[in-house]
Amino acid sequence: MPRLAGGGSSLLLMQPLTALCCAAIGAGVLLAGSPGWPTYRAARWMLALPLLIGLCGLVEQVSGRSLGIDLLLWPRAILDLPRSDTARPSVFPAVGIVLLSIAVFAVGSGRRLLRRLTVPCACVAFATAAISGTLAPLGISTPAPQRHHALMSVPSALAICLLALAIIALRRQYAWPRKAESGFGSGTIQTCLTVCVAVPVVSAIAHFKAVHSGIASPEMIEIVQTAAQVALSCGLIAWAWMRIARESSARRAVDVALDAAPVSITDAQGHILRWTAGCERLYGWSAQQAYGRLQQTLVGTPALPEDGIKALLDGRRRECEVTTRHRDGTEMRVLHSCQAVQPRPDIAPMVVHSMTDITARKQAEKALLASDARLSLAIDLHELGIFEWSSASDRFVFHGHAERLFRVQPGSFQGGIKDWFQHLRDTFGTTFEVPEAPNTWHPESQTFRLIPLQSATRSVVEGTAHIHRVPGTDDVSVIGIVMDATQREQHAELLKSRDSELRSILETVPEAMITIDQRCHIRSFSATAETLFGYRAEEVLGKDVRMLLPRYVRPSPDPKSSGSGPSTDTHITAGLDRNGNELPVEIAIGAANIGNERIAIAFVRNMREQLATQARMAELREQFLHASRVSAMGEMGAGLAHELNQPLTATANLLGAMDLVMARENGSEQLRRMLDLARQEVLRAGAIIRRMRAFVSKGELEIRAEPLDDVIAETLQLARSRSRAPGVRLHYCPGIASPSVLADRIQIQQVLVNILNNAFDALGGLNDRQPEITISTRQTNDDHVTVRVLDNGPGLPDAILGKHFEAFTSTKPNGMGLGLSISRRIVEAHGGRFSMHNPSEGGAAIEFTLPAYTDLEQKAG
Repeated sequence: MPRLAGGGSSLLLMQPLTALCCAAIGAGVLLAGSPGWPTYRAARWMLALPLLIGLCGLVEQVSGRSLGIDLLLWPRAILDLPRSDTARPSVFPAVGIVLLSIAVFAVGSGRRLLRRLTVPCACVAFATAAISGTLAPLGISTPAPQRHHALMSVPSALAICLLALAIIALRRQYAWPRKAESGFGSGTIQTCLTVCVAVPVVSAIAHFKAVHSGIASPEMIEIVQTAAQVALSCGLIAWAWMRIARESSARRAVDVALDAAPVSITDAQGHILRWTAGCERLYGWSAQQAYGRLQQTLVGTPALPEDGIKALLDGRRRECEVTTRHRDGTEMRVLHSCQAVQPRPDIAPMVVHSMTDITARKQAEKALLASDARLSLAIDLHELGIFEWSSASDRFVFHGHAERLFRVQPGSFQGGIKDWFQHLRDTFGTTFEVPEAPNTWHPESQTFRLIPLQSATRSVVEGTAHIHRVPGTDDVSVIGIVMDATQREQHAELLKSRDSELRSILETVPEAMITIDQRCHIRSFSATAETLFGYRAEEVLGKDVRMLLPRYVRPSPDPKSSGSGPSTDTHITAGLDRNGNELPVEIAIGAANIGNERIAIAFVRNMREQLATQARMAELREQFLHASRVSAMGEMGAGLAHELNQPLTATANLLGAMDLVMARENGSEQLRRMLDLARQEVLRAGAIIRRMRAFVSKGELEIRAEPLDDVIAETLQLARSRSRAPGVRLHYCPGIASPSVLADRIQIQQVLVNILNNAFDALGGLNDRQPEITISTRQTNDDHVTVRVLDNGPGLPDAILGKHFEAFTSTKPNGMGLGLSISRRIVEAHGGRFSMHNPSEGGAAIEFTLPAYTDLEQKAG
């Protein structure tokens, strides 16, 4: 059908393959415009055919060789028809088919750069078809064989132009004019697009028309065309620049305003798409750190429920107070509101979150509540009452304990200010100096003190009322506080009474009291001070205290104390009476801070009688010491008699034995031994007298390192030689090997002899068992050696155990009671301890300790 294929002209027909390609591209446009990945995938397969045909047509036109695509559709019908062109597309139809295929393919591509090729390819295809398809109908060109490849049939041009417009319409969300969802600059961009497409078409058609009609030379036509295109392009660029700059400035202002607020945009799942500077300041996360992360995980905002997006899209706004967290972990209280938006149907819904930090407000509210709670607690603890009145309502409002303090039943008082004054007169018998007409009151504070007329006990109510007037009006309001002052009144009376008692006590205290300020001036002068110094109080008040106490020194604060506590200093000094005579006085100064002033209180006592008493006591003490020395001499004589009795008795016994031995024959050796023992006893008696005299006169003892085994061995020999209890077994059990002690050999032997003689006397009447005495030694932990004497006698009597260290205490018929006392003194003089007790197994045990002499001391000595 040539007339249909040529659009009314049989000279330039639409090729069958071009019609097929346009049909395939149209189907691809429909599929690409439907949402969903499967339809776009089908469109891509649909575009493979027109893209292949267009490329093959271009290759055949350029190379001049046939690839056999002319006979793909109805080959016989095409060959039989009288056509001037083949079935394959010519150059410009093939170019339009390729550009449209690329544009439709790029519509739904995942690559951003490829998507940007959609509108440019469609615009170039539209311009190419418009220029090539209008040259023949306008009579500018004829479909001659040499120009046949540059022309396009009207059906082909119309189909390509409509497909190009359809593809541009698919991208309306990016550049469709005057649509709010297209964003700023949509009208400007669409206008520029229309002009950029129309100008080349109009310019080319005009150029061809001018050349065909011969209006001017080709050079002149090209110059005019070039100048017109440059002027139009510059004007278009300037206009677009200004429009885009203005609209970009508005966009920038909106972006800056939006960026300053803590606003974020997320998808339906909560992934952050936009994070403003306000959010960065609020939460501490930068935009780069926040992009793509879940907002509820990042800062703790609540997640939307499943049906939340739908509810928000319906126009609902969700707002709540939530606890979020800063980047450093600090918790914040935030007023969070969110609303869903969907700018375009092809874009998934987004959620706009607006956050307002209300942490400070919440803290202030919390502090206010805490303050109110503390105020209520203070009112309850101190039993305070608050009352309010306003002339506008003429009603009283009571808080706390106000009703109880004003003697009003809770909730019973409903009157106005006149009724209130009447209640005060009836209950407290009190009238106020202010006028009863409130409109004449002036802003001020009034204090009052009320005492009930009828009360079993005296009670006092005190308070303050503040009068306030609203400027420019006659409205008057009163707010006041009232409290129970009964206890304070009682305490004040008690303090007054105690102050009077204290003054009375201070006036009668035997010591003189003087109060001194920081300048050493006398502030008070007691009656005792008047008697002591001879001055009257009015004569010395305000004068320097050094007229009475020349050596007075102002006390300084104690550096160890805070400076506010009292400090005392007591010493004896000299005072001056009225006549200039010196008085020995003891002064005790106490200093304390009273307000901002440091006061010294001096208590002065006359020491004249006390010093006389001390002198008398010293004289009596000297007399007592003299009597003590006389008594000590008597005791020392008794002790010497006791100690010398033993060696002298032993000497007499030895001399008697010598007389008996001399009467015998062959007794010279035994006589010699007895003489030696008698000599030792006489020497020992002299040593005892010398040691006792040194001990009594507090002289130095002859203390040296002595082998304890030798001291004990000699003592046992002496004790056995004069034993008065024959048959007594003596045992020595040393607990340490070869011990040495620091001791006076003679005195320690005398201690052991005294202990053994007492043991011999205790064992004298023992007939039921073998009498035994055991001497043992052991080392103690304090570098001493303990010597223990144990017998199996009847034990120590209670009289000795209770008074074993008292002189002249004895249970023997002829005993003097000095042995144990002297032994204890000797041991203590050596730095040891002396003790006795009755063991549980029977007998008596006496122990004493002596300082040990170690091997190290022996080597050092």
